[in-house]
Amino acid sequence: MSNKFNDKNILVLGGSGFIGSNLVKRFIGVSQNITATYHTNEPKIKDINIKWKKIDLTKPDLYKDLMKNQDYVFICAAYTKGASVIINSPMDLVTQNLVMNSYILENCYKYKVNKVIFLSSSVVYPEIEEVIDESYSFKGNPPEVYYPVGWMKRYTELLSKTYSTKIKNGFSSLIIRPSNLYGPHDNFHPEESHVIPSLIRRVVKKEIPFKIWGNGEDNRDFIFVDDFIDGLIDASTLEDQFLDMNLTTSQNHSINEVLEILFEIEDFHPEIQYDISKPQTIKKRYLSNKKAKNLINYKIKHNMKNGLKKTLDWYKANEL
Repeated sequence: MSNKFNDKNILVLGGSGFIGSNLVKRFIGVSQNITATYHTNEPKIKDINIKWKKIDLTKPDLYKDLMKNQDYVFICAAYTKGASVIINSPMDLVTQNLVMNSYILENCYKYKVNKVIFLSSSVVYPEIEEVIDESYSFKGNPPEVYYPVGWMKRYTELLSKTYSTKIKNGFSSLIIRPSNLYGPHDNFHPEESHVIPSLIRRVVKKEIPFKIWGNGEDNRDFIFVDDFIDGLIDASTLEDQFLDMNLTTSQNHSINEVLEILFEIEDFHPEIQYDISKPQTIKKRYLSNKKAKNLINYKIKHNMKNGLKKTLDWYKANEL
């Protein structure tokens, strides 16, 4: 890891969540000045160099002690749920995130934070057939199924860019758009999990019948969290006043392919029942990582099987 972080004050908002936990864990031993926040989820990573603070980031009067003297602020905090919530009640994900993100950025500016890293999402991109690079972030509209959430993310990106490029003495900002993340410390809750943790939980449980929504041919760019954290940290050392970047594998896998690997790992071979009557998200999306390759020499270290095996093993060791 770059020595740029050695003497810096680092704040990880949402440090007890999926991305935050993996990021905080990576910073241990690099900096003795790590502060991380949590709200409802108790911290999973404990170390003498981490100062944990319980805070509701939608409360504007709580920021002064949190933000003062911070060099890097990583915005990993987000109110997030699985596909069923996105489809059935998407506004549940909008208001709290808009309020929270607005307060975070306002106080990063107020207390003179040097650099802000916002974890955005590929849902900002329109639904198109071609390979998607960063230039598409504000072209057209997000896919209909992600419309409210996509515009919420876009608005936060626009706020970040405004503070960085339109306001005197603004912080520098980095917008990171990951593809579909998975790995240790993910959310495996039956009603809140995304596709891979949901499938892992059900495969380990040996569910019969094994039902999935759709025909299993929907495909995604799935990225193992360790590879993502590598790219996130490397990109954070760049000195641009404003920069946006995809972090992806640039390789897609279908749900059926993911299940085939999981079934092989667990030596479990049920018949799959496809429910095509259920609502589905977008069928496919191809994301470019050329910018990351060019700027940070970004490389993927885990193939799909290795990443799924590590995630499944972690789940069995920590969640059962």
